[in-house]
Amino acid sequence: MTRQRFGKSWVLWLVVPWILLGAPTCSVEDNVADSGSGDGSSDGSSDGTGGDPGGSDPGQVTDIPICDEQDMVAEPVAPALLLVVDRSGSMADPISDGASRSKMQDTKDALDAMLDYGDGGMIHFGWMPFPGMWGSCSPGTVQVDCAEDSVETIRSRIMVMMANGGTPTGETLENADEYDGLYDEERPGFVLLLTDGLPTCPNGGGSDPNPDDDQLAMDAVTSLYSHGIGTFVIGLGEDLNAANPDLLNQMAEAGGHARPGSDKYYAANSLEELQEVLGSIGEEVMSCKLKMDNPPDIPEWLWVFFDGEPATRDKNHVNGWDFDPVGVQIVFYGAACDLLKSGSVEEVKVVAGCGPPP
Repeated sequence: MTRQRFGKSWVLWLVVPWILLGAPTCSVEDNVADSGSGDGSSDGSSDGTGGDPGGSDPGQVTDIPICDEQDMVAEPVAPALLLVVDRSGSMADPISDGASRSKMQDTKDALDAMLDYGDGGMIHFGWMPFPGMWGSCSPGTVQVDCAEDSVETIRSRIMVMMANGGTPTGETLENADEYDGLYDEERPGFVLLLTDGLPTCPNGGGSDPNPDDDQLAMDAVTSLYSHGIGTFVIGLGEDLNAANPDLLNQMAEAGGHARPGSDKYYAANSLEELQEVLGSIGEEVMSCKLKMDNPPDIPEWLWVFFDGEPATRDKNHVNGWDFDPVGVQIVFYGAACDLLKSGSVEEVKVVAGCGPPP
């Protein structure tokens, strides 16, 4: 199997880290003028008067900007993305009429490609298949925590996943809502729900869609969103999407990530469509924030470059970048953020100093 990556420039962006390299920074040095010593040790002035240009004010404190080298590190803020994936019995069916592969096979390949985002630490993936291990209607639980190093473990779980059981969507999403790994103050959290059918548990016995299980799923997505966790809803398979189910549309809207047009959720009727959907979601959740290890001495003396070209600072937060002193991070907005997410920028360089570099 050939793993598909989402664009060459994206891979290069992962290889080149976002760092502040040897940035010349300005500090302020308090200098006490010698009382008429006249040796010029404080400011190097040619008249030998020290800190006071007139040499007549002993003990005066003078602020002199001193430029030196300061190494600072900034890293992208990786979001947590919990993969809530349907492995019910119908996932063994073809994704469309005449297809030679099952929905499960296509799901495995597409998810494996999406996990490349995690290889570079840009997304902290978690793994939550459903139904669970204890029966056809048992809700899913988190099997792999959202973490920087979770990718290979999730890949191994995906490869052995089997299609079996019903569709306990609502109770599984309730468990996701209670998962602490989505509520990290350092990073945003998201849920990706991939399903090939409507809920059938617990009230439908694992086989019959019904209004009560629909409502359970809706309530869980609504609760997640009220707690700050958005949900991306993917409907997999021609048999599901041809019916244009109202529930998936409603869940997509309740989850805060509805698509424009009549289909609010993400519909995928082939491996290629599923790969495209997962790629677009991966780009959307990626953060446009650079977390700095230390605050700059003077935030106004920051400059940002995309592949060597200066990026615009925008304090109105429409298109450009700005410094967030509370989070000690640089945040990108509008088209600048879109450029980063698309992988069009291979290197981001931030310089702190007494003036913009030449």
